[in-house]
Amino acid sequence: MTSINLNKETIKLLAKIYKWRKPLLIVTLSAAVLSIIASFIISPQYKATAIIFPSRTFSVAKLLVEQNAGNQEDYMELGDEDDAEKLLQILNSVEIREMAAKQYDLYTAWKIPRDNDLTAHYLNLKWNEMVSFKRTDYVSIRIDVYDYQSDRAAKIANSIVDYADSVKHRMTREVAKQAFAIVEEEYNSYLKNVAEMEDSVQVLRELGVLDYKSEMKAYSKEMAKAVANGDERAKAQLKGKLDTLEKYGMAFVDLTEKLKKYRFKYPVIKGKYDEAFVNLNKHLPSKFVVDKAQRNEKKAKPVRALIVIVSTFSAFLLALLFLLFADKLVEIKNQVVSQSKDENL
Repeated sequence: MTSINLNKETIKLLAKIYKWRKPLLIVTLSAAVLSIIASFIISPQYKATAIIFPSRTFSVAKLLVEQNAGNQEDYMELGDEDDAEKLLQILNSVEIREMAAKQYDLYTAWKIPRDNDLTAHYLNLKWNEMVSFKRTDYVSIRIDVYDYQSDRAAKIANSIVDYADSVKHRMTREVAKQAFAIVEEEYNSYLKNVAEMEDSVQVLRELGVLDYKSEMKAYSKEMAKAVANGDERAKAQLKGKLDTLEKYGMAFVDLTEKLKKYRFKYPVIKGKYDEAFVNLNKHLPSKFVVDKAQRNEKKAKPVRALIVIVSTFSAFLLALLFLLFADKLVEIKNQVVSQSKDENL
């Protein structure tokens, strides 16, 4: 029963389409012609694609300078999902967008109004339309760039890959600069303290304190001999040396012990200084480039056949819906008029 009713409705609809064939044909053909014209008016866009893998996120010094090789990470290893997400965040940064816009004058190329309060907003909208970043199933990142010139699309895509390193280096350098300043201050303070202690030890040596313990032992033994032999001259000389040792000996011992401790620290603090210096001035790439973007002369947009088909079919449906709606209104109007006549009778 339902199938019979459905067939009746289909036949009824087809009958109406045949009845309205002229206006439907006019609207459909007009839409087809206009869509063909519009598809040729739209500026063609070319697509360029670059594919990269993220690298592991570690400091340069920890990877390459640190002596404990057994615990070092492999800087040749591809990054994981977390590294890919970090790199995606960098690629989506405003800084990269503005760098590309400045280098390739995208304001002119993409017809974005300048000197406007909404310039940044318009650039953002156009950028999201023309540039996309997508993480693949293999934890790589695909960079797609559309542009009205094929060579510029490839250049923008490859430049974005390069910008990622610049942005990451700028981010890490700010931290590395502050860390280096702290380590450098401690290192210079260490060198200053060591130099002051060495100068003080040198002064004490010039006063005659060369090795407190051995000298005290030797002079005490000689004093005992001089006393036993009654050698007053030797006693006087030895007493002067013993008085000097007694006066400056403990200071000498204290300074030499401190110097030993400070010199023991030197490899550690020098290693920290070298690591901070390397992290400040050197950096590793944030990605491995799988495929660089290549110039492609085949137009990616617009797909003219798709525009014509969709526009033509949409116009046909809209015209049909309009005619069905108008026909329904006429039917309702006739019913109302008929009911009013019956009531008058």
